[in-house]
Amino acid sequence: MSLAEMVGSVLMFGIRGGTMGDPETRADVDMLRGLKVRGVILFDHDIAGAHPRNIYDPKQLTKFIAGLRNELGEDLIVAIDQEGGRVARLREDRGFLPTVSAAEFGSWERIDQEQYADRQARQLAQLGIDLNFAPCVDLALEPDSPVIAGKGRSFGVDPAHVAHCAQIVVDAHTRHGVRCCLKHFPGHGSALLDSHNDMCDITRTHRDAETEVYRTLLGANGDSVAVMCGHLVDRNIDPRLPATLSEQHVQGVLRGKLGFDGVVVTDSLDMRAIRDHFGEGEAAALALAGGCDLVLDGINAPGYREPGAPVRIANAIAEAIGQGRIPDAETRLAAARARIDSWGGRFMRRATD
Repeated sequence: MSLAEMVGSVLMFGIRGGTMGDPETRADVDMLRGLKVRGVILFDHDIAGAHPRNIYDPKQLTKFIAGLRNELGEDLIVAIDQEGGRVARLREDRGFLPTVSAAEFGSWERIDQEQYADRQARQLAQLGIDLNFAPCVDLALEPDSPVIAGKGRSFGVDPAHVAHCAQIVVDAHTRHGVRCCLKHFPGHGSALLDSHNDMCDITRTHRDAETEVYRTLLGANGDSVAVMCGHLVDRNIDPRLPATLSEQHVQGVLRGKLGFDGVVVTDSLDMRAIRDHFGEGEAAALALAGGCDLVLDGINAPGYREPGAPVRIANAIAEAIGQGRIPDAETRLAAARARIDSWGGRFMRRATD
C-alpha cells in the first residue's frame, strides 16, 4: 500500500450537497476518492452557507448514502452526530424519528430507555449509517456549561448513572450493527467554554469521576466502541497540547492507564479551539503523532474556508512524515488502519429489519 493510500485510510471529512447529481457533491466525492479517504460525516445544515446539507428526508438520505458507498467503496464509514435533543442531524420535521435530550433520557425508566434507544439505532441502520458519534458521556458538572449541561447533552452528574445510560445506547446500536463513539475524552462537562469557539482549559476543573465513566464503559465494551478526544487542555497531563493532539492524553492515559486499544477519533479539527491555534495540516499531523487513529474534519464551521481542505490536510500529513515529525510513521499508520479495519469490519450494516 502506498503512503498516500495509508494517509487516506485514516481520514474522515464532511462533504457538500445531498445528491450525487449536485456539482459540489460530485467535486467533493471525486476529491475524496482520489485521496482514498475512509470516512464521511453527514450534517443536516451547512453553517457557512446557511442552507441544508446532506440530509433532506429519509428517502433522499438512504439513496445518498448508497451513492456515496458506490462511489467511495463498500468499506466507507458513514458517520453522523445523532445524540438526540439539541444535537440531532436527523430531525422530526424532516420525517425522521423524534428524539429527546440525554438529560431527559437519563430521567426515564430503563424499559423506556431501551425501547427508545432501539428505535433510534434501527433507524440509523436502515438508512445505511455505520457510526454514531454518540453517546456523549460528559458529566453535567458545570450547570452553566454552554455546550454540555446547557444543551441537555449529559445523562447526569453521577458517573455510574451516566455509564448505565450510555451502555443502554451502545447495546442498542450494537444489536443493529451501528458503532458508537464515546465523547469527549477526557471530559468536557466541567468546562465553561465551548470548544467550538475556543480552547477549553480543564486543568482546575477536571474530576476523577469523568475518567471513571470511561474506565467503566471501556471495561464493559473493549474496542467495540470508539473514543473521541476533545479539544481540552489539562496541564496536569500535557502542559502544551489539547487531548486531541496529545500523546500524553492518548497514549499515556487512554491507552496506558485505561488500557484502551480501540479506535481513537479526533473531534472535528475545524472547530475554533484548533483552527485558531493550529493550522489544519499541522493539527492533523499532531493528532496522528499523538496516537489518534481517525482524523475528523467536518469542514462545516462558520466563516470562509478555501476549498480543497482534504487535499491540503493529506499533503500536510505526508510532508510531516517526510520531515520525521510523525515518529515511526509507517508503523503508526499501519496500526491505525488495522484498528479501523478490525473495528469497521465488524459492522453489520444490513443486519436490521
